[in-house]
Amino acid sequence: MKSNLFILIAIFTVELSFAQTRTASTVMFKSGKETIEAILVRPGGTGRVPAVVFQQGSGGHAFDGYEAEAWGPHKFYIEDVLLEQGYAVLYCNKRGLGNSSGNWKRNDFYGRAADAYAAVEYLRTRPDIDGTKIGIAGHSQGGWISQITAAQHEDIAFVICLAGPTVGIKAQTNINDSLYYQCQGIAGDKLARKMVRKRKSRKLSAGIGRVLPFIGAARYWSLIADYDNDEVIKNIKCPTLLLFAEHDMNVPPVQNNAHFNRLFENNPPENFTIAVMPGGMHGFYQVENRCVSWEEAMKRPFDPEFQEVVKQWLEETDRP
Repeated sequence: MKSNLFILIAIFTVELSFAQTRTASTVMFKSGKETIEAILVRPGGTGRVPAVVFQQGSGGHAFDGYEAEAWGPHKFYIEDVLLEQGYAVLYCNKRGLGNSSGNWKRNDFYGRAADAYAAVEYLRTRPDIDGTKIGIAGHSQGGWISQITAAQHEDIAFVICLAGPTVGIKAQTNINDSLYYQCQGIAGDKLARKMVRKRKSRKLSAGIGRVLPFIGAARYWSLIADYDNDEVIKNIKCPTLLLFAEHDMNVPPVQNNAHFNRLFENNPPENFTIAVMPGGMHGFYQVENRCVSWEEAMKRPFDPEFQEVVKQWLEETDRP
């Protein structure tokens, strides 16, 4: 009986200790005329802590349930690492998602970056946040948003991009389309014809969105279709970690690293660090090739060794 009691006490202590490492609350802040909802996750304890504003990728996915527990690659490679290092994480719902006002389909990348910086400014009003040390992180499309925010504002402490492209929209979608078709077994002249039709379709969609803005998907595509990332990435001065995954069909490391090196004539600035996860896909799950579906990939594990890469970079960036 006594041993069982000790076991119960031990389990309760472990659970209590874990619970104390993470506290979450829903917050609201203004970005221009819009109100943005966010979830602020803090490490346990009191006092002022540094923070990171996280930007999600494309699509209409709200951070539902993150008050209880985050999930996915940004939980494993961002939140877990940051909380351990004493950072808070702010997950921001796009306009129109959750209780955020507005409409994300009417907001281009620069509008999203303005929302991200409004989140930074909000954090600086809080007595529990160290306003001198706020970074931006993002996954996929959120990587572009993180880069834009840092390029526009020199007071961003650092950037962490999970599969954030170095190329612009046209190059990224062309690469993604080509690899997708190749996974379907399409090659040669048939692949070339498919790519021509796909590019025409995307161009037509952008044109329709400009003429008929009430068509939501086409309107949104017209806002982002011509985005080019070159000048943005050249203007980032803060420490920046670009994380890629070997089998990423959406943002493959070979093409993005090659573009990055061309931008800087094979002499990139010292503030950039690039790491590639062996065997990873766009969601940073471990897979054997790029043709594994998302549904199947999400059953696979993450990579603790690659998590350590993020942790070590953050520790080195933190050093005076």
